[in-house]
Amino acid sequence: MALFRHPSVDRGIVHTPHGAFKVSRQIVDVAEEIGESLGWEPVEAPVRPESAARELLATVIRMNRLDAN
Repeated sequence: MALFRHPSVDRGIVHTPHGAFKVSRQIVDVAEEIGESLGWEPVEAPVRPESAARELLATVIRMNRLDAN
């Protein structure tokens, strides 16, 4: 499954030859082959820089230690 941006429908159900799909904020979760065949633009998942991920992990560990005491 992949996320695609629907060109005109913001919310609701979109009916296609491949079936009906729920649309929320112009985003549709469909099989990659279906989204591509319908010409919908793929939505790239935001990628966290590795340093930001490490910082987040360190914060969670610190908070867990505070909660344990």
